[in-house]
Amino acid sequence: MDTEIKTTDKFQELENDIQELNSLVELTFISNQYSDIDEFLAAVKSFISKHIKNSNVHFLYSDLNNVLRSTSGDEYQIHINPLEDDIYTDLLKFPQENQCYKISEHQNKKEVEIFYEKYNFTELKPECIKVFAKSEWVCAVCLISKKLDESEYSFKEMNFLGRIFSFIDPILQKYIKKSVADAEISDLHKTLNKISILYSISQAVNFIDDLKRLLKIVLTKALDTLQAEKASLMFYDYADNSLQIKFVFGLSDKNIEADINNGLIECTKIKISEGIAGSVFAQKKSIICNLGQNDPRFYSSHESSHTNSLLCVPLIAKGEAIGVINITNKKGDRLFTRADLEFMEALANQAAIAIDNAKLYELATKDGLTKLYIYRHFYTLLENELRRAARYEHPMTILMMDIDNFKKVNDTFGHLVGDQVLREVASVISNSIRKIDIAARYGGEEFAIILPETCANDAKIIANRVRDNISKISVNVREGINICPTVSVGMSEFPSCAEDEVTLLELADIALYQSKAAGKNIVYEYTPFGCQMVDLETGLTVES
Repeated sequence: MDTEIKTTDKFQELENDIQELNSLVELTFISNQYSDIDEFLAAVKSFISKHIKNSNVHFLYSDLNNVLRSTSGDEYQIHINPLEDDIYTDLLKFPQENQCYKISEHQNKKEVEIFYEKYNFTELKPECIKVFAKSEWVCAVCLISKKLDESEYSFKEMNFLGRIFSFIDPILQKYIKKSVADAEISDLHKTLNKISILYSISQAVNFIDDLKRLLKIVLTKALDTLQAEKASLMFYDYADNSLQIKFVFGLSDKNIEADINNGLIECTKIKISEGIAGSVFAQKKSIICNLGQNDPRFYSSHESSHTNSLLCVPLIAKGEAIGVINITNKKGDRLFTRADLEFMEALANQAAIAIDNAKLYELATKDGLTKLYIYRHFYTLLENELRRAARYEHPMTILMMDIDNFKKVNDTFGHLVGDQVLREVASVISNSIRKIDIAARYGGEEFAIILPETCANDAKIIANRVRDNISKISVNVREGINICPTVSVGMSEFPSCAEDEVTLLELADIALYQSKAAGKNIVYEYTPFGCQMVDLETGLTVES
């Protein structure tokens, strides 16, 4: 009888050994099948659940930032930052000599309950815990809840778990090291990409003199790199101590976007220290806001429209804030990170340099009232264009124009009204010419336009267009009184009339005074045969 019992026990032992061996073979297959830690732990979780007949198995593992996080497919998503919590210290309090520790055997139940509540484990109520640790560093944790039937885990089951954890311990550490290494390589590639972008932006700052084009490049790079939806740039207005959006990118309505960028739509102004943008400007400190429009700091009339997340950084030039850049809505409902903020701060530095350079350039080359080039800079540009025209044997035409009866406007309505007329005329000139053309305030109420690579016949069309558009201006002085200015225009062509800038300007000026003498609001061309009027309908020269 005893012999039979011993034989049965041996068979049982042998059967258990075979089952365990099969389990280890299955686990070996699992460890070789997956390259991703999330997939590996999900497979191990299924394996354990199957063998102990309990689906409540949960893994946490340490990521690149040493944050203990749940596997991606886990129903319960937990993220614990050791820098903010004492999770490592608390986990290492559990006995390490056992491969798997039964929490119900802990001597202090109150301590276990505090542990559950502190790390949001109350709903899981783990019965067994395995801490995978090395040199005081916790690389992973397995939490196994009570069985559904509330029965205790047997000695055999605990022993089985112990063997499984002992087997996967080195494999798990290998996976985590690989995961961290892959993340570091990925971060390195991202950093190199960001450095490359910053370098290309710094080069653009040095070589692109069109501020709008440069800002579009800056904001496009920002949106592409941060994977965000929209960007806006707000400038500080010294006159009323406010911030106002002057440039946007990423709007769904491209017509509205273009109108804002061209100054045709005026966006709402916000006071300094008002809203997130105002605070960033006032304090010269960036803000990450991942609460979206639920954040109480949001300014409702500007920031809250469809804003889920916001990254706001100051534009600082020579130690002074000149505006802010807003990056809105990270794609895929993701959140902005510290790395995103550091990249944008570096990008904002480049943008601030470009804006400051552009302002200095404008102060040195543009007229403050009309925003057209001043005479000194215009003359330099004229010399350059003449040299280029001579080198390539291209024609070039210059237009001179003067506002008719402007002295009467100033004498009757005052210089403030006169200044408004000058601004309106300058704006129409800018919007009536081509991008390659160069307009300047020549002096007082007189303007000049360089038309590169343009013969006299083509220049006549442009001259008449500018003259006609200006005649449509209406400046309201007061109720019932509007000023509708007109201009007289004179033009001369290189090289048919003159081959140097002084003579070219003199001849255009002679044609201009001929326009004045002939009745104003007309165009006269200086030709080798003298001054001739340009027909307002056909654009052809009319012989006197």
